[in-house]
Amino acid sequence: MQQWIPGATTYIPAQPSWRNVEWNLMERGGPLSEAGWSNWQKIPTGQTPDTPAPVVFGDDLHLFVRGTDNGIYWNRLSRRSGWGEWRQLPGEGRTPSGPGAVVFGGALHVFVRGTDDRIYHNRMAARGGWGGWTEVPGGGRTPSGPRPVVHNGMLWLFVRGTDNAIYYQRFDGQWRGWRRLPGGGQTTDSPAPISYGDALRVYVRGTDDRIYGSVMAREGRWTNWTEIPGQGRTPSAPWATQYRGNLYLFVRGTNNGIYLNVRMPNGQWTQWRELPHGGRTPSGPSATAFANRLYAAVRGTDNGIYVAIRTRS
Repeated sequence: MQQWIPGATTYIPAQPSWRNVEWNLMERGGPLSEAGWSNWQKIPTGQTPDTPAPVVFGDDLHLFVRGTDNGIYWNRLSRRSGWGEWRQLPGEGRTPSGPGAVVFGGALHVFVRGTDDRIYHNRMAARGGWGGWTEVPGGGRTPSGPRPVVHNGMLWLFVRGTDNAIYYQRFDGQWRGWRRLPGGGQTTDSPAPISYGDALRVYVRGTDDRIYGSVMAREGRWTNWTEIPGQGRTPSAPWATQYRGNLYLFVRGTNNGIYLNVRMPNGQWTQWRELPHGGRTPSGPSATAFANRLYAAVRGTDNGIYVAIRTRS
């Protein structure tokens, strides 16, 4: 990826606990090594001023972005034919932030921050078209992109409030109203929710640029905010995903590199390590598992959209 600056130094130290992750992944059929990451590859067309939102739906990897005109655009990667062409979601929606996407109830759901800071939703069923943009009930406002997740058979939506607190709402056939996460946590960016280890977890960039997490093991009962081990710092929103039984937490480093910390099922974190091949991004990274691989997606320093792939070897 020639547009990016290679060779930056690591801003937070790597720790030997990565060996434990190596063993864990080999037991599951795939070793973890730096050589296992592909070079960053640019999707042939398309640009974005924000974080891409990947999600697997059907047999394809779908990618949603905010366009340079603030429209919401969509592309998909087919295992047989590769990337397609970018298409704008119908309805002429506009957003000043990156979108969020999730699969729930057999349909693909996209959430965005509107130009009025309200939160909007669009839906596409497996064999149908897009249903059109509607506002999420409850009168919520956000200065960042919303982030959805599925947990315990329900759709949960997390946002940064206009007071920088973290709010969420769940959908189980109807929306249940906005609630504020307890504990006084605040963020200057989008939250990063994930369902992992029978618990709902949320990670945020704190107002001090450190990375914090909170866990809901039972409905409405959240733990205190705790810092993720490794003394990491980020100027953007984190992103959480699950891959081969481990929780992968991605951030943009203070040097614009892309960093990764992995939480194993025993609760141990590996500490932060930079992804190889010198990628750089001016926004938070994103990632998802697809076709037995882990795909990381970022906005490049040229606003192009780049992907790196973690394979089994």
